[in-house]
Amino acid sequence: MSKKKGYKNYSFFEDGKVVLITGASSGIGKNVALALASYGTKLVIVARREKKLIQTTRQLRKLKIKVLPIIGDIRNKDDRARIIEQSLKKFGRIDVLINNAGLGKANLFLEQPISEIDELIETNILGLIKMSKLVIPIMKEQNEGHIINLSSSLALLPVYPFAVYCATKSAVKTFSDCIRDEVKEYGIKVSTVLPGPYNTEFHKVAGLDDSSYQSYSVSKLAEKIAKLVIKPKENLIQPWFFIPLVWIATRFRFIRRKITLPISKSIIEGKIKKEKVEFKKEEEELKITVEIP
Repeated sequence: MSKKKGYKNYSFFEDGKVVLITGASSGIGKNVALALASYGTKLVIVARREKKLIQTTRQLRKLKIKVLPIIGDIRNKDDRARIIEQSLKKFGRIDVLINNAGLGKANLFLEQPISEIDELIETNILGLIKMSKLVIPIMKEQNEGHIINLSSSLALLPVYPFAVYCATKSAVKTFSDCIRDEVKEYGIKVSTVLPGPYNTEFHKVAGLDDSSYQSYSVSKLAEKIAKLVIKPKENLIQPWFFIPLVWIATRFRFIRRKITLPISKSIIEGKIKKEKVEFKKEEEELKITVEIP
């Protein structure tokens, strides 16, 4: 089995640990799966989108990885139970849970539909908590385990067009901090990942124009998370230069406002720009339809 430079704890991969990743059909989840694949770990990948999940599965199997794809929605009670049941049936254990499934919606709170608020809360925090609730007893019985929860740098640098999203990601951070001390006596570790903007589908789902902000390589973030799997630490803020930014901003309110207000304005401008482009496209399509005899 191949081993990458920079990783000292090779025995983790040689033991064939089982890693369960939610939201693994694209973006961060998919890239983490691919980053872990080179070490031969066993993977359970979960997502709602069947076509994209199949594509990810094929990529992993070409790398000779033992992978179990499960189509499921972590908001659904029956799906959560089925994910755990099938994982244990296939591999007999769950060593790492990466709670990656989530979404963002850029919207002013006063204009945000209740359905969108529900979707954010149910996916980003309730689904994550309930998946953890199912997995922790399994890890407790194994006397070891690791839960990695995906939060966001916006949990520490909240911006107003993302009020509910920021609230859910702050809740993820708080939840992780709380259960960490509770489960450590059972050999279970808890980590929180707080990424900045990366080149995933996030901007598209959030309703943003991706040219309105700078994004970073998601493959590099995935490598950092893969390293976190074998060398756990409490918090991973990426990219690394966000660390001093967050430290300063969380201690000095006036500096935080100087940082977050321009971000908020940029997000709003990006949303408006995208809406204008989509509206113009719809007008052109309607015009073509009307002109056809």
